[in-house]
Amino acid sequence: MIARSFALALCLLALHGNAPARAQDFDGAREAYRAGRYDEAIVALRAMKPGAEDWTPSRKLLSQALRTTGKYDEAERVARQETVSSNGGELLTTLGDLLAARGKRAEAESAYTAAVAARASDSLRAQLGIAVLLYGRGQRDEASRRFKHLIEVYNLGGSALSTEDLIAVATACQYLGLNDPQFFKDALRAFDEAIAKDAEDGDAAALLGELFLAKYNSGDAKRTFDEVLSQNAYHPRALIGEARRRQFDAQPGVDSLVATALAVNQDNVDALLLRAELRISAEQDDEAKRDIDRALRVNPSSVAALSLAAVLRHRVGDVAGVAELERRVRALNATDATIYVTLADLASRTRRYADAVRFAKRATELDARNWRAHTHLGMNQLRTGDIEAGRKSLEAAFTGDPYDVWVKNTLDLLDTFGNYEIVASDHFRFMIEKTEAKLMGPYLADLGERAFSTFSQRYGYVPPTPIRLEMYRSHAEFSVRTVGLSGLGALGVSFGATLAMDSPAARDFGPFNWGSTLWHEVAHTFTLGASDNRTPRWLSEGLSVYEEHRARAGWGFQVSPAWLDAFARGKLPSASRLNEGFVRPAYPQQVMFAYYEASLVCDFIAKEWSEKALTEMLHAYRDGAGPNEVLRRVLRVDATAFDKRFDTYVRTRFGHALAALRDTTARINGTTPEAILASALASAKSWHAQLAAASALVRLNRPDLAVQPLERAVALFPEYAGDDGPYPLLVRARLASGDTAGAVATLKTILSISEADIETHVLLADLAQKAGDIRTVADALERSMYINPYDMNRHERLATAYAQLGDKRGVVRERAAIVALDPVERAEAYFQLALAWRDVGDAAQARRAVLRALAEAPDFQRAQELLQALRGGTP
Repeated sequence: MIARSFALALCLLALHGNAPARAQDFDGAREAYRAGRYDEAIVALRAMKPGAEDWTPSRKLLSQALRTTGKYDEAERVARQETVSSNGGELLTTLGDLLAARGKRAEAESAYTAAVAARASDSLRAQLGIAVLLYGRGQRDEASRRFKHLIEVYNLGGSALSTEDLIAVATACQYLGLNDPQFFKDALRAFDEAIAKDAEDGDAAALLGELFLAKYNSGDAKRTFDEVLSQNAYHPRALIGEARRRQFDAQPGVDSLVATALAVNQDNVDALLLRAELRISAEQDDEAKRDIDRALRVNPSSVAALSLAAVLRHRVGDVAGVAELERRVRALNATDATIYVTLADLASRTRRYADAVRFAKRATELDARNWRAHTHLGMNQLRTGDIEAGRKSLEAAFTGDPYDVWVKNTLDLLDTFGNYEIVASDHFRFMIEKTEAKLMGPYLADLGERAFSTFSQRYGYVPPTPIRLEMYRSHAEFSVRTVGLSGLGALGVSFGATLAMDSPAARDFGPFNWGSTLWHEVAHTFTLGASDNRTPRWLSEGLSVYEEHRARAGWGFQVSPAWLDAFARGKLPSASRLNEGFVRPAYPQQVMFAYYEASLVCDFIAKEWSEKALTEMLHAYRDGAGPNEVLRRVLRVDATAFDKRFDTYVRTRFGHALAALRDTTARINGTTPEAILASALASAKSWHAQLAAASALVRLNRPDLAVQPLERAVALFPEYAGDDGPYPLLVRARLASGDTAGAVATLKTILSISEADIETHVLLADLAQKAGDIRTVADALERSMYINPYDMNRHERLATAYAQLGDKRGVVRERAAIVALDPVERAEAYFQLALAWRDVGDAAQARRAVLRALAEAPDFQRAQELLQALRGGTP
């Protein structure tokens, strides 16, 4: 994707940059520069003759254009040549900006100081440059004094200030806003005035977009960046700003924007570091290192680059390497916490939450006013289950930065925790809303403990306990807990030994199976722990879905026509680059496709090597091995061979279905049942043709005749049980034909493939009940509780089925669920629960339940007799 985007950007630039020079004067050159025709502007500016009326501004613009396109040496040479001319003071600030961007801080300060002494027309920006350098050295008090001086100049004569001057004032306000958030409003006003003075200068608007994004206002940031890019599609700052905006909003297109910025300037430090950050998140460390090294060649003093380099060193356990980078940052500024904030941020993105807490804590100790450090500390304390400490850290962050909607939403969420109860089991603490605690607690404990026992044996690892699982009745609250904002599409999340997920009440009943979600998230606890939180996301997610498949037939992501189509069209990442599907999806469906692909890769490894190989891969990551080394060490293959073998595996496993799905334009000829059946038979190898024929027969009210084409469709692609597939129609067709046994068999097949919806479970239970198949009734009803546990009638039916099967513990759970649902006949419900407890031999629980029954109905004779019997009397 990056290569294609980069090639496109180069092509577009060629159309603009290599066109014959049209700008014949300074105004034309400036117009070309502002439109993004940088090469044209440079050609025109180079052609200008000394002594021309616009000679000095042309040299300044030429230096800026050369810097914009990455010709740093020539840009510096042009600026230096002019500083010795009679009007050379006018390029000192330009020279200072260039030197500062290349990490030559002392030389930059000298240039800025000379510009101020020469009273250059842009000396206010030179004063800003000095203040920024002082701030970067840790001399914050002196820097603040100089920032405030710029505001005093604005207050004395703001209307007379140039666009450049107003940008300098706005930037000074942003720095002051780090201590007093009210200054951000002043920055906004100054940027607005700068834009009003010169609407064609995209720099002010791009900086304003960055301010909006820094204050979490992505909507205004988007509009601002869009305006800049509509005038200049190659404005580097706006491209990178919009890329970060899309990253903030989890939208696609980040890669292509970064690629376009790098096509303008392959040595753009900000673009290189953003791409490195993306690659680190995708755990493509080798590629990230190349970007970071390139950025450091341009600016060896870039704290952002040094911080990302430290992230890579930390990832492989290179303690000495991290310490050396810390030393380099401290030499630049002993109080700069950026390196630790970056380490905390990237550690949390790659699921190393305990490390994130440690780094963020160090950042707050170094710089108590670094509000992002407090935010990262608080969020990661919450992720590691330290709720009260997390609250305090977030309160400190919000005091310093009240614009942070992520922190505000999370603090609001924490205020609701009083509405929850903690339900304990041997290895878990479940946080459940009070209205659901009695109903969901037993189910969560039962399934959670089964998962704990299964995974501790399978992975040979026991996580720290108790594991905290928070179940949210509101999806918006779950989303806030996870990312700080509402709108998250996920169902659950694992932070290791702290888990969060939706309650079944938070979702429409049908597509959400809370049981498989819990199993999935608990699996993360073990796979992350077994790898010391070093496993790449694809392997952790793949193993969780793989474990869902093993837990119950039908749980977890399954293959679909859309997935196979994406595979056939080459729209899925290769197995060795599967992380890209999770962290840098190229289209909306790709994340969901990545989950299934990852589980399929795990299945492939288990079959081609062994299940033990999956655990050995976790251990190899734990020991600090990178992705390619893990493949070589555990599977004895390189990435190319691994990808090729996986591709063959998929084509072998789904070859029949891939062929059957190839024709997506199948049409059925004829309008009579006979003609439709004949047309379907003529296209017997087309899955879509069989479905089209079956649908046509159903529309003709002949579902009985649809059985034949539907059975062919099932044979062509038996692994798919979606609503738009053949199985639901086949159930209907068999029932219409009076084939109840066939319908039951089909319903069982659906549930063995797909988590399905509640109606499928209930229909199977109903049909099995009529056939006297109590085992199937119980299985269908039990599975339905993992979708919708709020129907009292199904709990009653399941309790009866368990009693018939002799499952006394099951009866207790179902009778307790009925009580939790607050039935009208409360006394009878408590009485039945008391009987269930008596039958499992727990007299104390039985007495408690029967006393509750008598509290509801004191004259309840059967309850009185049971209480007497429990006390040792004669019933």
